Amino acid sequence: MSIDIKALFDAEPKSPLYVAINRVMVENNPNLMRMMRQASSEMCLATALTPGFQGFDLMRQTGSCPMGMRWGASTDMTQELSHIWIDQFTYWDSLEAHEDFHETFEDVVVTACDKCGNVLLDGPEEPVYRIVKSHMPKLVSLNQFEHARAAGRDLAHIAVDSGHTVTVLATHHVRPGKEAEFEEGETQTMELLRETNGMIGYQILKRVGISTLGSGHATVDSIMERMKDTPGAKLQRTAEVWEGYTIPAEYVVMVEWESLDAAQRGMPHVNVKPEILFVHGPKVFNNCIRMPTVRMAVSMFTEQTYREVLQQA
Repeated sequence: MSIDIKALFDAEPKSPLYVAINRVMVENNPNLMRMMRQASSEMCLATALTPGFQGFDLMRQTGSCPMGMRWGASTDMTQELSHIWIDQFTYWDSLEAHEDFHETFEDVVVTACDKCGNVLLDGPEEPVYRIVKSHMPKLVSLNQFEHARAAGRDLAHIAVDSGHTVTVLATHHVRPGKEAEFEEGETQTMELLRETNGMIGYQILKRVGISTLGSGHATVDSIMERMKDTPGAKLQRTAEVWEGYTIPAEYVVMVEWESLDAAQRGMPHVNVKPEILFVHGPKVFNNCIRMPTVRMAVSMFTEQTYREVLQQA
């Protein structure tokens, strides 16, 4: 039985924001981190000039959660890992705006990627997601928080920045036909988990495609024309975003914590706290076709506009 992927893509609900996650696996060393910050900051300046851009967050992996007998994993493997994942999240008000960025600032993107080529082990890959559900307070200083409190402002949408926040990135692959139940269960799980000490917020993302230009992939003919310096030559994408729609569905659940210690204490509640377990077990865990992959990451460079947009939505 053939599946009409385009129809599935078109049937996706509209989202106030979409997320493109550009992923690369690179050598883990301090010099590389400085280079990545420089290359990413140049790219982020270019994205800021693109209509529809709503913020970004550049994250680096610090470890992996030892789930499913992965006992060699640890939430803090900063020194042990030879290579780490770097995830650059960019937020857009439409998928078209994101693709326009790659076409408009092609030279900036190619130059930035060239700087990282000799330390690259895997990637780039740039899947795109719609935001299913989120609760993301804006991070402020303690001084700003106290000023807001004194002014009688609503404090529900802000949180004190500890300076040590970490994000848990959990990737799930869900059985076909169980997506709605999974989304309901994951939303309930996150809302219950918000009562846990140290949790700041969450995002539930569903993959709806992939950007081939964002993944460094272009047609051979267009690459040849660029190599020949043909006037006006532009890289051409090999596929449309919607052709990267996945079956089974892929979800990334992001959970932000005040610190690594808070994440280590709090995330296990989904499996050991009865009121959460009896939601997460049947509606989330049982609907996955494989064990979720859970990584820990810290932010290197961020711009928070997307949090305010999500709050308004």
